[in-house]
Order: sequence, then C-alpha cells, then structure tokens
Amino acid sequence: MYTIKQASRLSGVPVASLRAWERRYGIVTPQRNEAGYRLYGESDLAALSSMRALVESGWSPADAAEAVRNGTAPAAPEIVDPVVISPAPPHAVIYMQRFLTAAAQMDMAGIEESLNGGFALGSFEHVVDSWLFPTLEALGEGWMRGEIDVAGEHAASYAVHRRLSAAFDAAGSRSRGPSVVVGLPSGSQHDLGALAFATAIRRRGLDVLYLGANVPVSSWEAAVHSRGAKAAVLSVVTPEDRPSAIAVAERLLSLIPPPAVCSGGAAAAGLADGVRMLTPTIGAAAEELDQLVHAT
Repeated sequence: MYTIKQASRLSGVPVASLRAWERRYGIVTPQRNEAGYRLYGESDLAALSSMRALVESGWSPADAAEAVRNGTAPAAPEIVDPVVISPAPPHAVIYMQRFLTAAAQMDMAGIEESLNGGFALGSFEHVVDSWLFPTLEALGEGWMRGEIDVAGEHAASYAVHRRLSAAFDAAGSRSRGPSVVVGLPSGSQHDLGALAFATAIRRRGLDVLYLGANVPVSSWEAAVHSRGAKAAVLSVVTPEDRPSAIAVAERLLSLIPPPAVCSGGAAAAGLADGVRMLTPTIGAAAEELDQLVHAT
C-alpha cells in the first residue's frame, strides 16, 4: 500500500488532483489507516494512471473517469520523448515492492535486480524523482513500522549509494562547464539526495566537485576557493542539519566574490539571506542550477 505522496509520484497525478478525482468522480476509493490517512493499492494506481493518460490526450475528466470505472478506457499509449521514457506505473510499483521485500529479507541479489529494473524505467532524472525517492521513502517507513530490520535498511541504502556513485562516475566525461561544489554540512550524513543531484548536474555538463557528507565550514571554503566554483549547493535533510548549514552558507556568502549559494532538501528553506532554495525535484533543480551558473 502507498501513501498519497507515493501514489502521486508513481501515477504522475498531483496530490490535489488525486483528492479531487476521488471526491468528484469516484475514480478510486483508497483505504484508510488507523490515523485516517489514505492508502492506495496497485489497482488504484493503474486506474489513476489510465485516467491521467486520457485527460492528457484530450478527454474531459468526467468522460475519462466514466471510461475507467466502466472498464472501457483504451489502453494508455506509451509516452516517449527524446529524454524520458514514461513507463507504465504498475512496473514501477512492482520494482518498488521487490526492492522492499528484498530489503526485508536482506536479499542482496534481489535488491540489485530491483534496482536494475527501476533504473531501466527512464532517464536518470525521471527514475530518481518518480521511482527511487518514493522507494527510499517507503523503505524508511518500513523500517519505522518494524517490517524491515535496520540491517536490511542499511544494506539497501548502501546498494543505492553504490548505484548512484556509478552513475556519477559515468557522467564524468561530460563535465566541461562551470564549476559547482555539492555536499552536506558538518554532522549531516544522509547524502543520497545530494549524490543524485550532483549526478544530475554533472550529466548536464557542469564540473562538479562532490564533497559528500559531514563537511566542515572551513572545507567548504577551501573547496570553493580551489575550484573557483560559481555555485555551492548545500543539502539540508533534517532540522538538526540547519545550524551547521547556516554557518556554511554565511561563510560562503562572505567571500569576495561570493559563489551562488543554493540549498536543497527537506529542511533547506530560509537558511540565510542570499541563499537560493532549489526546486524540490532533481530534474527541475538541475535545470534551474544550470541556468543560474550560466547566467552569472
């Protein structure tokens, strides 16, 4: 079962539309957990994806909903563009479930196989935003519920880290553009999002120095100076990371000339005057930073 946020990412339907389609058209009737939150199954995701495809092809929402409810909706066409191949969402759900099951069983071969399937669903940025991050969120929720042991959670997270590191290395031949430094402040350890973002901007041709986790203020300054970086991007994942992130941001903004200082992550808002918070999704944030460093 999937939360409304996970269902939105997997189906491609915004959260507000999920609620509206449920209320107005009865397209799905999600279950509720003990706290009253919606939970979506695979059949719900399939129905939502079918309705989204019909609406995007020109159907009215009412007609699309009726066709889906009656089982008369035509098969959703595969959407292809030069960069992203949009997969049928059930495939993404299957690979997510396989990943979680393998993590619970500490089955490394199963984890790797599910990652192979997940990363074959489209472009790197598409996979990270629509499949990998929702899967990691579900992994954390499984650990919190006691369904996945900490050993399985760590093994699965490390497998993802290896996969992202390989993608970062593979993108290195494109790095000829402006220099950018990416990392986490002192004390912060959760670096999968930062590594995914560093990979995405490296794929766009930026010259990326990835610092990783737990980087002190002085090392951020040294990295920006040594590379002549046009931008520094801080990943701020938890509220506990904020004080050290603010210290880094303030030091970098005091340099002459200062780099563009940007932030991303769940706790990244409002670090300091002059810090630009990037768009939450990896693909859009990479494009935003690319435009920023080429405009300065």
